[in-house]
Amino acid sequence: MAATPEKDIAPEAPTEQAKAPEEFLQKPDPIRAHQTSRIGADAALQLLQETGALHQDVDPEASRRLVRRIDWHIMPLICIVDFLQYIDKTAISYASVTGITESTGLKGNEFNWVASIFFFGQLAFEFPTIRLIQLFPLAKYASVNVILWGTTLACLAACKNYAGLLVCRFFLGVLEAAIVPAWVLFTSQWYTKEEQAFRVGIWFSTCGAAQMFGGFFAYGVAIHVGKDPNALLKGWQIIFLFLGLLTAVIGIVFWFIMPDSPAVARFLDKEQKGLHLERIRHNEQGIGSKTFKWDQVREALTDTMTWLYAFWIFAANVPNSIATSFGNILVRGMGYSNEDSLLLVTPLGAWEIVALVGLTYAAMKTKQRLYFCIAGHIPAIVGAILMATTQKVPALIGYYTSGGIPIGWTTILGLQSSNVAGSTKKVTVACIGTIAYTVGNIISPQTFQARDAPRYLPAKISICIIYVLITLDLVLMRWVLDRRNKQREQEKETLGSNYKPEENHEFLDLTDLQNREFRYEV
Repeated sequence: MAATPEKDIAPEAPTEQAKAPEEFLQKPDPIRAHQTSRIGADAALQLLQETGALHQDVDPEASRRLVRRIDWHIMPLICIVDFLQYIDKTAISYASVTGITESTGLKGNEFNWVASIFFFGQLAFEFPTIRLIQLFPLAKYASVNVILWGTTLACLAACKNYAGLLVCRFFLGVLEAAIVPAWVLFTSQWYTKEEQAFRVGIWFSTCGAAQMFGGFFAYGVAIHVGKDPNALLKGWQIIFLFLGLLTAVIGIVFWFIMPDSPAVARFLDKEQKGLHLERIRHNEQGIGSKTFKWDQVREALTDTMTWLYAFWIFAANVPNSIATSFGNILVRGMGYSNEDSLLLVTPLGAWEIVALVGLTYAAMKTKQRLYFCIAGHIPAIVGAILMATTQKVPALIGYYTSGGIPIGWTTILGLQSSNVAGSTKKVTVACIGTIAYTVGNIISPQTFQARDAPRYLPAKISICIIYVLITLDLVLMRWVLDRRNKQREQEKETLGSNYKPEENHEFLDLTDLQNREFRYEV
């Protein structure tokens, strides 16, 4: 790991702070003066002055009305784009059983590389995306990426050979690289810590809906087009064209409707913007700063939590092909036909929706995210064992219950949203997580080697081991976060009346390690 536990809990700070914390909290120093400057501070600080929202009391009923208003304006588009993002990158799985292999002359493990190359593109563009997300208006940057990836997906329908598929899938990965970091930022801008986990669960559960819709859609194409010898287009070409053009249209809508931040949201008046800032004040994060801070990058790289998040994301995505590019092939290997496999993968999506929404809602109500996440992993571990040791119906049931693993993904995204403060640090941690995601997914198709077909037993055994390891990783995460919170409470009690946080410190774009008022969600 990049940092020792001691450094995690008591990060390095200026010498003056280390020797006299009470003096540091009352007397500004050059470092704190820089942090409070207009350039380096969060955009919320300027909005505070414009709205006059300075520690106003928040009326609970007015807050509920505002949350409903935000939900209706923000969540639908986020959910729709996330739905399309998942179905677009997994469309290659539906293409695998609707004729793409025969039409493009793929052989051996070439399909594996067509599946993997997407994640090489995502990996290649992840670091540039960090800066671009901060440099450009968030919603506008995201919408351009959505429009271009929809266009690229549609271009896959014109591919005639292995090389063409590789090029298009690579650029599809490049253009989808921004989505997860952008969605984490959107969630942290618009919702309180307590609300974020459930909202992440909602928009991430659209992946389950995409799994269901994609299976039914591909089945219809396979039956009505795939069996028509006179059809102008092959089934896989129709899948790519339809999904690609639909995505491009949604990207255009996103440009005109989605606000870049609460500061410029047209559906909120001045009073509502002020109320929103007061609602999210205790997030200790603000709404974002466009100033890129290298010290926050360094902190992200030396924070143990960054790598605990990254390990889970990497390891959990090594088996991800069972739900994406190899889902249909895996079900077919259990003893079902091509057409049947298109329908039989859909209950995986239904179970994923139930698990994600149910567990994240329970986590929101009890404020115990990681415990409910761990609970969601248990059926997945049992399911992985069933897939490795049985066939037909028991194996299929095990395949479905493995759909509980994405609860971990939503929990990590939620923790990155609520537990990582500092605009540059947040984007950096999200980027490292996405890199871990891409590396895991690059490896994933390669675990399903052609020589192991149709059961792919080595891949299934590795899935069992990985699911146990990532569950233990969640336990370690909770221990670290809980220990940090306890230490900060002890610091506060030790200083007593001398503990005086700086006014509006919540909106100074401090990181979670710099801001000792920050408390982690567990």
